[in-house]
Amino acid sequence: MRPAGRGKVDQMATKELVTKVWIEEGCIVCDACETTAPTVFEVLEDTCIVRPAALEAEFTKPLTQDIIDAAEECPVDVIKFETAPFEVAEEVVAAADAAEASAGADAPEAPAQKPAAAAKPAHAAKAAASGAAKDQAKTAATAKAPAPPASEEIGDPAMQALLRAARSRGGNAAIARRAGGVSSPLDSKDPDELPPDARFAKTLDAAKKSKEALTRREVMSSSAAAMGLGWGLFATTSVGSVVAFQRFMMPNALEEPDPRVRVGPVSKYMEMAPGEVNEDFKPRGIWMIRTEDRIAALNIICTHLGCIPNWLANDRKFLCPCHGSGYYYTGINFQGPTPRPLERFRLSVVDGIVVVDKSKKFQYELGQWANPESFIAV
Repeated sequence: MRPAGRGKVDQMATKELVTKVWIEEGCIVCDACETTAPTVFEVLEDTCIVRPAALEAEFTKPLTQDIIDAAEECPVDVIKFETAPFEVAEEVVAAADAAEASAGADAPEAPAQKPAAAAKPAHAAKAAASGAAKDQAKTAATAKAPAPPASEEIGDPAMQALLRAARSRGGNAAIARRAGGVSSPLDSKDPDELPPDARFAKTLDAAKKSKEALTRREVMSSSAAAMGLGWGLFATTSVGSVVAFQRFMMPNALEEPDPRVRVGPVSKYMEMAPGEVNEDFKPRGIWMIRTEDRIAALNIICTHLGCIPNWLANDRKFLCPCHGSGYYYTGINFQGPTPRPLERFRLSVVDGIVVVDKSKKFQYELGQWANPESFIAV
């Protein structure tokens, strides 16, 4: 009961208001304090701090309840504050009592509040003033919003889990505000503007930096890179043009392989029977043949259209599979459209090894098979 009989001018009441707030060591950098009292606390990368403006006593007086809520929700109890008694207009106290009574009528299941304790000295520590301050805070909190719903009252298991997780991170005040329809200063903000959880601060800062406008230095760097790329493309194009011009002016000179082929010892071919054909060097374009009195090297190219005939050992003839031109084992043509016999290569013996020179050819119709270089006598 408040004393009666005072005049309207003297109708004042004493309230405990916060005059000083600080954060002790041991902060785990959660976002409970900034979520509850964003105008007082700020979450940094490695700690939480009290905003510079909130260090002034006149600033913290109107925010007493937010500071008390933040201290209660701090999971490691590092938010400390001091209170002092101040005279408050009786009308303000009456309005608070009316709000408290209304909240009690709307939520009869809420536990009764304890009476506020007597005022403490102006600069007492939180440990000395916590009883009265917290009771006073609970009374004011009840006047502002009903108690948050218990997780057991909600039938959905998923919602129960969400409520338990929110309370474990210090979200009781926020839940109470939501349940009572009281909006938080953060509710009106865009989600991208809300204070970040310090655990994700680095990631958010990096993302924010990537979205910012380019600085003058970055613009200059980009311009320099573009100019460098342009000059590089110009130089590449110029060099390519010079190379193309040189290739056009200079003929393509392909290095011819050595036309001389070592086909083995001369004794190997001396042992062949007359009419026998050796196809060991067909991949090199050579057939080695043995006649009655000589060894010769035939060109495997058909003289009709340049096809490659096959040697039919049982028939003792060469037969072109494309157009049917036929040749005896000696190379003389006898059937099909071919106009003349196969050509022969130059032969020589070097240190007992037969060497075929494909750069020199001999034609039968020109009488060149009689040239001693076109055969090896047996």
